[in-house]
Amino acid sequence: IEEEHVTHYESLVDPGETWWEMLLNHEYNECYLYHSFMETESDPKVKAIWELHLNMELEHLRLAVELFKRHDGRDPQEVLAPALPAPVTFEPNKDYLRELIATQIDFTTLGTGYVQDMHERFERMQENIHGGEKPPSEQVIDDNRAKSGEEYRLETEGPHPVPSLRTDR
Repeated sequence: IEEEHVTHYESLVDPGETWWEMLLNHEYNECYLYHSFMETESDPKVKAIWELHLNMELEHLRLAVELFKRHDGRDPQEVLAPALPAPVTFEPNKDYLRELIATQIDFTTLGTGYVQDMHERFERMQENIHGGEKPPSEQVIDDNRAKSGEEYRLETEGPHPVPSLRTDR
């Protein structure tokens, strides 16, 4: 999922940057995010995981620096900030996400706009993609439920905002 998001948001980069500059900025930003995760994490076990991933990203950044110097012929200090900004803080967002789900779960694109009542179109597309079978993501859920005898989705904040997706349906 992370790579999908990173790839999506890379489409927002400055087209005036060289490929090596984009690589350098990409790796720098990943280091910044993992640093933020590590600095703001309160659980020591989870913090250790963020630290491990930060160390991996630091090696990626080191390699990007070498490539940038070799192929762009510039010093990375010309491009990168001299120090990381303050860590991004991550706050609870369950209420916000529940509101989005309740009001936007049915949104789909139609041309360049968004519409809500195009379920049949979406369902036909899903049937074509999956050949009439359930998608693998739903099969995993069903398999887990059959194996454990329990619902994996927890409704800790109350019933699901969409009635058809509630665990007691």
